[in-house]
Amino acid sequence: MKFESKKITLLILLFSVGFLYSQKNQSKLTPPLDIPLALSGTFGEIRSSHFHAGLDIKTGGKQGLKVRSVLDGKVSRIRVALSGYGKALYVDHPNGTTSVYAHLKSFSPKIESYIKKAQYEKKSYVIEKFPKNELLVLKGEIIGFSGNTGGSTGPHLHFEIRDTKKQIPFNPMIFNIDVIDTKKPVIQKLFLFHENNFGEEVINQKIDIEKVKDGLYKAPNIYISGKIGIGLQMYDNQDLSQFNRNGIYSIKIFLNNKLITHYNYNSIKFDDSEYVNLLIDYKEFKTKKVRVQKLFYPNNSNISFIEKEEKNGKFLIEEDKSYDLLIEISDFKKNTSKIEMKIIGRKTNFIDPTIEGELILPENEYLLKFKNQTVHFKKNTFFYPTFLNVYKDSDSIKINPDITLFKKSYSIEFISKDYDSISKRQSFIARLNKKNKIDYLPTKFIDSVFKTKSIHAGTYFLAKDSTPPTIKPINFIKNQWLSNSKFLKIKIEDDLSGIKSYKGEINGKWVLFEYEPKKKNLTYDFNDIKFKSGKQDLNIKVTDNVGNESVFKTSFYRKYD
Repeated sequence: MKFESKKITLLILLFSVGFLYSQKNQSKLTPPLDIPLALSGTFGEIRSSHFHAGLDIKTGGKQGLKVRSVLDGKVSRIRVALSGYGKALYVDHPNGTTSVYAHLKSFSPKIESYIKKAQYEKKSYVIEKFPKNELLVLKGEIIGFSGNTGGSTGPHLHFEIRDTKKQIPFNPMIFNIDVIDTKKPVIQKLFLFHENNFGEEVINQKIDIEKVKDGLYKAPNIYISGKIGIGLQMYDNQDLSQFNRNGIYSIKIFLNNKLITHYNYNSIKFDDSEYVNLLIDYKEFKTKKVRVQKLFYPNNSNISFIEKEEKNGKFLIEEDKSYDLLIEISDFKKNTSKIEMKIIGRKTNFIDPTIEGELILPENEYLLKFKNQTVHFKKNTFFYPTFLNVYKDSDSIKINPDITLFKKSYSIEFISKDYDSISKRQSFIARLNKKNKIDYLPTKFIDSVFKTKSIHAGTYFLAKDSTPPTIKPINFIKNQWLSNSKFLKIKIEDDLSGIKSYKGEINGKWVLFEYEPKKKNLTYDFNDIKFKSGKQDLNIKVTDNVGNESVFKTSFYRKYD
């Protein structure tokens, strides 16, 4: 009955999506790009902090490709940010879905004009607007141009389809997004999990597998007993994305020809991302950068796309019994790879590795005090009971091991009564990163106490940034004529705490400089405002995260038509 309920749930989801999709007689989406669609990221694949909510469509390393609305609709949201989705556009459609286009270089002229007007009114590059019915678009209409803004690591288009009311992302492939795919998923290694004394699923065996032929793998006989779960190191790619390692779509496990677990990525909820690192072996990822995906429902999680059953995808192996196990991994086009194996029940004693440190119980609250520092773990900071070392080392606080998985952030405080007012302003709590460089953490200062929050283990200490940002012109020099230039470009950098804000003026009037943090560039479009021809006075002020300011003043000449 439980597996029948799974099928019914899936049918309801597919029916709902199909119903929404059939409205207004629009049987197929217009592709968001004019080029053949190649994917660098698939729906639902596991990222470092979230499940991927859309498709990442490759643009051949280029920016400026035409981005089209996939259906008739109205622009419901425009967001310009320095991180995350960067320049992003949201279009509501009559069928009850919203399409999302992110990391754009720019918007179409009518949308660009709308948002730029709002930016000048607010005097801010970073902005978010929710148009009503001002910006209607047609299916296939150009609404923007692909880019690399926000948290993108390279030029591409991030594309989503969501339920408009519930804001639940659907797999865009459901809506007949055409991606050429004849390639079967690749399975690299098999892992067995058991539950430790705290109920956490941990790896107890790593098993090399043999590729028999394309799509078929075999594992050696496995000797084990007790309640176990399966994990795989695996990836998928498509015909036009042969060198990408994307996520899979569907997982099935059969034990003695009986389906015991099945989940796929038709839809996710944004709240699922709270548990994304429970669906992998976090220790393996932190120590070896290997993502081992669990093929079962992790304890202490609440993942919407995996049905929470009594077995949770785990199964019991009894001593002196033999079991045939079949695992099927598929992509959306139903290209499938299989692993066949035999499990023989044999008495097994699992010995979990010993970890030094104090046992931290999730249900308790801990306030650890040192001479001038405190670390505060509130209740439910951790998913499981955790052994943790928290200690003072010189002027630093060290929290390890670095494989510790936190459920939510904890607070760190440093007390310093000897700082003068300038030193207080310029100081912050820092974390030492993997390259042994300082990472700035947003820090509050109240009554001689520096406070911050973190969701990572590591080394924390007070750092000071007394150096103001640097400001340098890129495409001009002082008193140069710039009548033939389309843009004014400035480079701004800060070597420690990072850029917090900037302001640009020409002839005493605020002008919109677009900021690209990856390139550290400010860019002004001369078409924005037509000043009186002749000498133009430029004033740029940049402030870092601890309040150090730099001001750059210069002049140039320009003739306006």
